[in-house]
Amino acid sequence: MLEKVETELPNPKTSNFDNMSIVEILRIINQEDATVPLTIAENLEKIAVVIEMCVKAIKNGGRIIYGGAGTSGRIAIIDAVETVPTFGVPEGLFLPIMAGGEEAFLRSLEAIEDSEKQGEIDLKKHDVYSKDLVIGLTASGRTPYVKGMLLEAKRIGCHTVLISNVANPALENIADISVTIRTGPEIIAGSTRMKAGTAQKMVLNMISTVTMIKLGKTYKNYMIDVKILNEKLKARAARMISEITGIDRDESLKYLKLADNSPKLAALMILSNKSKEECMNALSKRETLSEALELLRSDKK
Repeated sequence: MLEKVETELPNPKTSNFDNMSIVEILRIINQEDATVPLTIAENLEKIAVVIEMCVKAIKNGGRIIYGGAGTSGRIAIIDAVETVPTFGVPEGLFLPIMAGGEEAFLRSLEAIEDSEKQGEIDLKKHDVYSKDLVIGLTASGRTPYVKGMLLEAKRIGCHTVLISNVANPALENIADISVTIRTGPEIIAGSTRMKAGTAQKMVLNMISTVTMIKLGKTYKNYMIDVKILNEKLKARAARMISEITGIDRDESLKYLKLADNSPKLAALMILSNKSKEECMNALSKRETLSEALELLRSDKK
C-alpha cells in the first residue's frame, strides 16, 4: 500500500511547519537535505556496478536509457540532455523516456504514471534492443509506468537497473540490480521532488559522469570533448587548452580553429607536436587523450 511507503510518510520533524518562522523552516530543510549524500554513500558499491554496466553497454554499441514519471522523468531528461554538450556524445546515447513525453516536462500529467502498458509502449517507440541498458527511476519503487518499461526491457533481453528511494522496492525483482537511496519521509509528506529528487539527480550525475570518464571523454579533470555550441563554451575550451598545454589563449584559439573546434584534437596536436592528420589517426585508435599521446610519442622511438 502506498501509505506505507517510506517516502509517503509524514516527517515528525516538520509536524509544526506552519507555525515556524521562515528561517526555522529553512534550517530544517537544509538539515534534511544534508542527509542525502550520506545515504548515497551507503550505495557507492552498487552505483559502481551500474557504471560498469553503462560502460560495457556503450562499448558494445548500446545506449543508456533512463525512464521515469513526474520528477523522476524530468531529472532523467536533465541529466541525459546535458551529456551531449559536456562530453561531446551524440544525442540519444543517454536517452530519457518520460511518462507523458515533452508535454509532461512543462506541466504535471501525473495520471500517466499509473499506466504499465504505456511504459511498455513508450519503450518500444525507441527501437530498444538487447545491447541497451534500461534504468528505471521511481521514488516509491512501485510506479506502474516504470514497471512496464522494465518488463518490456527484460523481454527484449536488456540489462535493467532500478533506482528508488525506499527499502525493498516492489519492482526490484525485475531489475538486474536495485539501488535503494533511502531518503525517508519528505518535509512535506509525499513531496518526492525534494530529497528523493535530489538523490536521484546526484546518482544520475555520478552514473553519467563516471561513465564518460571511463570512456575517455575527459583528460585529467577537464571536459576535453566538450561541444562548442556558443561563445561561453568556446572561451572555456580555449582556457582548457591553455591550462593543459601551457600556451596562451590566442594560440589556443588558433589551434582550436585548426582542429575544427575539437579541444581534444587541438590539445593532442600541441602536446605531441604532430600534424592534424597524425593526431586524428591516433585518436581513432585510442579512446583517451593520454593513450593517444602515448601512442604518438612511442612512434618517435
